[in-house]
Amino acid sequence: MTFRTLWFGEIGARFGYQITVFLLPLAVATVLRGSAGEVGLVSAAQTIPVLAFSLLAGVWVGRFPERGLLIVTNLLRGAAFGAVGILYAAQGLTVWALLAVAAAIGLVSLLYDVGYQVTIPRRLPAESLVSANGFIQATTSVAQMAGPALAGFLVQSLPFPWVVGVTSGLFVLSALVFGLLRPAAEEAGLAQRPSVRAGLAFVWKCRPIRDLCLQSSLFNLHEQAFLTIFLFHGLHTLGLSAGTLGAVIGLGSVGALVGSLLAGPAGRGLHLGWILRVSIFVAAAALLVVPAAGGSLPLICLAFGVNGAALALYNVFAISLRQALPPERHLGPVTAAYRMATVGMMPLGSLLGGTLADLAGTSTSLWLTTVSLTASSLVLFTSPLRLARTTVDAKNSIEGELHAESATRDGDFSAEDRHAHDAGAHGAPGVQDGGRPPS
Repeated sequence: MTFRTLWFGEIGARFGYQITVFLLPLAVATVLRGSAGEVGLVSAAQTIPVLAFSLLAGVWVGRFPERGLLIVTNLLRGAAFGAVGILYAAQGLTVWALLAVAAAIGLVSLLYDVGYQVTIPRRLPAESLVSANGFIQATTSVAQMAGPALAGFLVQSLPFPWVVGVTSGLFVLSALVFGLLRPAAEEAGLAQRPSVRAGLAFVWKCRPIRDLCLQSSLFNLHEQAFLTIFLFHGLHTLGLSAGTLGAVIGLGSVGALVGSLLAGPAGRGLHLGWILRVSIFVAAAALLVVPAAGGSLPLICLAFGVNGAALALYNVFAISLRQALPPERHLGPVTAAYRMATVGMMPLGSLLGGTLADLAGTSTSLWLTTVSLTASSLVLFTSPLRLARTTVDAKNSIEGELHAESATRDGDFSAEDRHAHDAGAHGAPGVQDGGRPPS
């Protein structure tokens, strides 16, 4: 019952967010007849809070009841987007107003995303963590595919105020679903006040978390550069239409849906370290097919599909480890720090890709980016995670390292931090085993 509530609430919240991400820039272009630069500003305003406030969000999330946080953040998003409809009806809608709404929704969405990721390991039994994350990742993939199409359909079929009302209603519906969650017996976030420093220290000292963060950051940097280059390559070198180009790239989301649904069966029968290493390597190596395909559209489509499936499989297990390994006290700050590092690489990747395409041309740049991406996907081949059969193996390794270090020097962990880690390592709700079969 708990997972169904969390999942159904996420469905409404995720679809509402994906529609909003597309609708706000679309409103600038269609309702306000704004310039391309204004469209870009509104799009960027939705992501800037991730870079600016991720670390603080991890601390804020840990200081509020998780159920209340999920409810309030969705009500706030619904209210913020509803204000767009009110301003439109009052003929007061401007680009500056949309910028403010986009930034507000971006900030509240950051709090929701971190809070939701922290709630999963606190609310679900250990044996269902990987399976649950598989369904959640599948929901994200479907929302990413269907969100823009649904937004376009709503704009064409309904008056703009009604479009705003439907989208806001999805957030409100999500809040109502999350309201069905039982209040936690003990809200750990109220009893323990996490700090940015403690969360960053744990990420740095925890080798498996640090390796996952490095691997994911390098992948996002390279893949975003690749996508930027491929955009120009597809249009100007391959001569693809905008619609065909979008469909080809969208196959990555189709593959991601398949990979997410395969995560549960894979977790029941395969070695955790092997899944992580092979899936991220396959996701990277698949994109080598794109510059090698010689313009063959079927091969390029296959490459994007395989890339999406393998990357989704990696993400499910990486997220499950990130949720399971930190003690409960550090869940919020660790999640936020990890998110800032990985998502923060994406704008840098876009800039790098555009620069490479200008300097070396798109064909050469695709080879450089995909070869470098494949080489960088080998980080986990030297990580202790390669030996972990289950999440418990990785957790036990961390526990031993921290105890050994605490016996020789204080380091960056206070006695209180070590006590919190010991509590998390011996039965706290945040400790999950992603490798055990789901119920």
